[in-house]
Amino acid sequence: MRIINVMRILWVFVLCFLYLSDAVIDLTMISTAAVTNVNHFTITCISGERSPAQVELDIKRDNKILVFPKKPNFKVHKPRNKEAVARDFRDLDNIGIFYCESTQEVPPLEMITMINNFGRANFIPNYLTLTANRGETVHLNMELISSQKRDVTWKYNGNYYYMTHWNDMINRTAVLTVEDAKYANQGIYSASYVGDSPLQGAWMRLIVRDCPSKKWGPNCGRDCPNCLNGGVCHDVDGDCICPPGFMGTRCETACREGMFGRNCQESCESYGSEARCRGLRFCLPDPYGCSCASGWLGSRCDSPCHNDMYGPDCRLSCECQNGGVCNRFSGCQCPTGWRGQNCEKSDRAPQILDLDSNLEWNLNSSPKISCSATGNPLPSHDSIELRKLDSTVLKASRTVMDSNKSTATFELPPLTPQQGGLWECRVSTNGGQDSRKFNLTVKEPPVPTSAPTLLEKKSKQLRVMPVVSHRGDGPIVSTRLLYKPVGNGNSWSSIIVYSDKEPITLMNLEPSTRYRVRVQLSRPGEQGEGAEGPEAIMETDCLGKTHR
Repeated sequence: MRIINVMRILWVFVLCFLYLSDAVIDLTMISTAAVTNVNHFTITCISGERSPAQVELDIKRDNKILVFPKKPNFKVHKPRNKEAVARDFRDLDNIGIFYCESTQEVPPLEMITMINNFGRANFIPNYLTLTANRGETVHLNMELISSQKRDVTWKYNGNYYYMTHWNDMINRTAVLTVEDAKYANQGIYSASYVGDSPLQGAWMRLIVRDCPSKKWGPNCGRDCPNCLNGGVCHDVDGDCICPPGFMGTRCETACREGMFGRNCQESCESYGSEARCRGLRFCLPDPYGCSCASGWLGSRCDSPCHNDMYGPDCRLSCECQNGGVCNRFSGCQCPTGWRGQNCEKSDRAPQILDLDSNLEWNLNSSPKISCSATGNPLPSHDSIELRKLDSTVLKASRTVMDSNKSTATFELPPLTPQQGGLWECRVSTNGGQDSRKFNLTVKEPPVPTSAPTLLEKKSKQLRVMPVVSHRGDGPIVSTRLLYKPVGNGNSWSSIIVYSDKEPITLMNLEPSTRYRVRVQLSRPGEQGEGAEGPEAIMETDCLGKTHR
C-alpha cells in the first residue's frame, strides 16, 4: 500500500540524449501526462523527417541522480523506424530519468527532459522546465501543496544546494534564485521538506542558453530571428525551435489542431490523445525544454487555456486588435482586412496607378512598360506581373519600392504584329488583387511605295517631290532624301526635312551627272524609321544651259 501511495505523489523525470554525429536531429519525446494508472503510462521517442534515414532508437533509465535498488522492468517496443515506445511499467518503474539513445556509439549532442505529475505531491513547480539566457536572474518556484512549517531542501542534480527557511516562503511558494545564470547552472533542481525522501518532493529542470538574449553563435555575435508563438532561438545554430503545434522558420504558422512536428506531419491521435493533443506532454531539444501542446496547461496537460491565453502551457497572451479573436491553439484570428501577430497590420487591397489605357510602339522596338501599384502590404517584386490575354506572362525586370507605391518595369522582346492587342497589369498581395487592362498597338513604320518625282532640274540643282504615296503608319515626322552619283561608291548624302508634302531642292550638285535618289520616312518613337523606298535616277543639266 505504501508503494502505491508513494507512486501517486511522485514525479516522472525523463531525460533524452541524442547520439548522432553530424547535425542536430529532429527529436521529440512524448509522455501520456494525463494517465494515472502506471500500467497505461507510455514514453515515446520519435525522430522527424529531417533526421538521417536510418535512426534506431532505444529508451533506458538512468540510475545516478535518482538511485533505485532494482533494475526497471518496463519494455521498449519499436513499432516503426525512427520510433521507440516504453510501456508495460510496473510499481516505480516509471519514476526516474530516461534516455532515448541511438545505436551509434558517439557522444550525445542533444538532451531532452520530461517531467510528468501523477498525483498530489508536497510541491509542484510553476513550470516543469524553465529556459533562461546567459546573465539573467532566474527564479525557480515550487508551490506548496501541503503547507507545513518545515524548512525546504533544494538539490541540484541530486546534491544539496540550498535551504529555504519555512518563514521565508512567499505566498506558499519556495523560491530559489539563480543570479547571473551560466551554462554550468543548467540541470535538475528538486525541492522537498527537510528529512523527506526526494521522491516526496518535486523536480524541475533549468535550461540555460549559452548566449545573452536574442544572440547566438560561437561568440554570441549574431542576432536571433524573431521566434514567434513561444519558439526559442537555438544558441548554437540560430534556428527557432518551435513549440508543439507551430512550424515555420520563425514558428509563424500554426498547425492544424491536433497536429505537431517540424512540418506539422504528426497526429496526436497516434500517441493516445483523442482531443487535439489533450493529455500529452512534449519535450523538444534544448533550449526549448518541455511543455503541453498549444492550447493546454496543467500538470496533466488536460486543462484548456482561458482568459485570452494561448500556446504551449497557455503561457502566451493574445493581444488582438481591430476585432481579432483569440484562439487558444493558434493565437489571434484576424477579420478580413487585417493580419499580423495581433491583427495590427492593415491589409488594404492593392490599387494600380499611372497606367495608360492605350499604348503604341513601333514594330521591332523593345519597349519598357512600367506599372505602379499601392496597397498594404506594399506590392513586392513578385507581386506585379504583365499578362497578355493569350496567357503570356511577363515578370518584372526590376521593381522600385518607395514609401507609398511600388513601380515594376517590364522589358518586352522586339515587337511583332502578333504581340499587339489587349494586355493587363495584375497585382496580388495578402490584401487582395487589382488589374488594369490596356491596349498595345504595334505600329508599322512608313515606307514609300513609289520613287521620288523630279519636278525641275538645273546644272547644279534638282527639285524633287519626295513622296507620292506610302504604306505603313503615320504620322510622318521626318523625311530623309538620300542621293549620290550613279557609279560612285561613296556614301550617300542626305537632307532631312520635317514634312512629306513639300518639294526638296538638292543643291551643289555636279552638272551633267546622273544621281540615284531615294526616300526614307520616320514616325514617332523607337524604331520608327522605315525602310528606304524605291529608287529614281535623275540627271542634272549641262553647265551654262538656260531654261525658258
